[in-house]
Amino acid sequence: MKGFAGASFASLFGLFVCSVPMLVGAWFAIRPSEQLLALMRPLTLGAIFAALCSFVLALANGFVAISTLSGLDLQGVRVVGAVFMEGLAPVVASFASLAVAWFCVAIGMRRS
Repeated sequence: MKGFAGASFASLFGLFVCSVPMLVGAWFAIRPSEQLLALMRPLTLGAIFAALCSFVLALANGFVAISTLSGLDLQGVRVVGAVFMEGLAPVVASFASLAVAWFCVAIGMRRS
C-alpha cells in the first residue's frame, strides 16, 4: 500500500482544497475577524463537497478494481483492498484538516 503516493490526482486536489479552510482557520486563530469567520463557512462547505467527491471516486476506483478480477483469490482481494485504502487516505486527511480548521476557529473565538 502506497498511501498518498497511490492516490489519484483528483483525490490529491480534493485534499488540497480541504487544506485551504485549515489555513484560513489558523489565520483566524491568530487574527480573529468577522470577515474571516464569514469566509470559513463557504470554504468549509466546498471542502466537504470535495471530500465527498474524493470518497465517491475512491469507491468507483474500488469497484473498477473489483470488475477486473477474474476470480475470488487472495491476491485479487489484496489489490482491491489496496485500491480502496489508497483512495480513502486523502478523504480521511481531508476531514482531519477540516477538524483542525474548526478547532482553530474555536481558539480564535476564545481570543475575540
